[in-house]
Parts: sequence; C-alpha cells; structure tokens
Amino acid sequence: MMKKVYFIVLTALLMVSCQTPPSGETNMEATNQTVESIMSRRSIRSYKAEQITAEQLDTLTECAINAPSALNKQSWEVRVIQKPDLIKAINDGFINFAKGKEMKGSASKAQQEGFSVFHGAPTIIVVANDTTNHYSEVDCGLLGQNILLAAESMGIGTCVVGSVIAYMRTPEAKEVIAQLNLPENFAPLYTISVGYPNEWPDAKPRDKAKVQVIK
Repeated sequence: MMKKVYFIVLTALLMVSCQTPPSGETNMEATNQTVESIMSRRSIRSYKAEQITAEQLDTLTECAINAPSALNKQSWEVRVIQKPDLIKAINDGFINFAKGKEMKGSASKAQQEGFSVFHGAPTIIVVANDTTNHYSEVDCGLLGQNILLAAESMGIGTCVVGSVIAYMRTPEAKEVIAQLNLPENFAPLYTISVGYPNEWPDAKPRDKAKVQVIK
C-alpha cells in the first residue's frame, strides 16, 4: 500500500516539475499580469455611458502618482473631470477651434454631428506639466502609462487624446482652464479618456526593427 502511495506522489511531483519552466525561461506573457496588460491594451474610441466606480478611480490615481519622476520632483498635476457640463464645454470649444483647420486622425471628424473629441468617455483625465522643468514632460508620460496599464488590468478602456491640447492652450479656453485650478507654470500636456469599453479593436502592427541591441 505504501509503495502505491509513494508511486502516486512521485508521479504527481514529476507532472508538476514538467509543467514548471526552468528559471529564466518563464513564459512572461502567460504568467505576468503586467506583461499581459501591456500586450493586451488597446486605444478605445467607443465607451459605455456607465461611469467607473470611485474605488476604481482611486486605484488609477494612486497608480498614477506612484510613477517615477526625475529627482522625485513629481512635476505633474492631475485633474479628473467627471462633470458632464465641463466635458461638453471642452468638446464644444474644440469643435469651434477645429473649424477650417486640417485636423489629423479622429479629430478630422470634428465637424460631424455628435462628434466627441473624447470619444464619449464619461471620465477625462487631464495631465499637466511644469513648463519650467525640462524633465516634466517625461515624468508626465511615465505617470500616464501607469494609468493606462492599471486601467487595462481592471477591464477599463483608455485613449490618450492630444489633439484637444492645441485648443486648451488658446486664450479662448481660458475659462475652461480656470476650472482646472492649475498652479502657476503648469499647462495641460495631454488628456486620457477613461471608461468601460464598447469596442475591442485588434492590435496594430509593431516595427521590431526600431529596436537594436548593441553588444
């Protein structure tokens, strides 16, 4: 009887050992949540009307400010907009700004009925940089990537929207910007649309030739 038990245990151990990759040869994409989030994340341009929860938003902002920054200056300001009237005001201002201009990407549809520069997302995050700190734009970029990946891990869609910044930095947007209550020397750098996705786009091709290893 003991021999039979020993044989079963030994067989089980062998099966487990066969399923466990050797050290340094782990299938990261299958076992690492961070890698999975990086590889599965897509820019979402269609959102459900349902708002994300307060707990989810708190997680996103906590992940955001835990990004690294040069000399730990944390040279960013983050504003979360969930006020429909303010989102509409920014969108309307951008539509007027875009009239007669050659816009790129989805912004080229600015004059179409029902256009939303934020793709209809219920939450907008504005990331502002310190214009007196030449490291600040990089710091803000690192912060934004934390938001994107944290959101992906929670099933929340995101899309970085930069076209609206051209409008937000004009005198016409002064009243809108005032509502963001930004400190002196800070200006909007980019925005992020946030919400539950209403589409699941395929991945776009990536150029591996852009990466070179020098030994």
